[in-house]
This record gives sequence, structure tokens and C-alpha cells, in this order.
Amino acid sequence: CWTKIHKPGEAKNGCMLNGKLYPFGLTERTEDCYRCNCSQTAMECCSLFFTPVAYDKKKCKVVLNKKRCDYDV
Repeated sequence: CWTKIHKPGEAKNGCMLNGKLYPFGLTERTEDCYRCNCSQTAMECCSLFFTPVAYDKKKCKVVLNKKRCDYDV
């Protein structure tokens, strides 16, 4: 999870994330698979996916599937 603190007056109409404006309140799922809460003071987001760790890194490739918010290995 991460938090972005807004400067006073910075978030007048919502919160910006990767060039997209999100409304105040809870966003269940962003385009990049985060669940975010936007307020005038901060934007707090947590990922909806887990990064795989138990796989053969030499033989396999990991790709984020944004439709399912998980990884294909």
C-alpha cells in the first residue's frame, strides 16, 4: 500500500493517478488494479494482486493481467 499526501488546494475535484482523475471516496478498482480512497488531504491505495515468488525465474515470464488483476506466469 502507499499514500500520496496532497498539498493544500491540490485535490479540488478528486485525486490524480497515472493521468486519470478519480472522485473523492472509495474506488473499488483502478485501471492498474489498485483499490484507492481519495480525500482532499491524501490518496491511499493498495494493490488488488499478489506478486508471484515461487516460480522458475529463468524459464518463466510474469505478466500482469489487468482484466483479472492477477499475474500470468
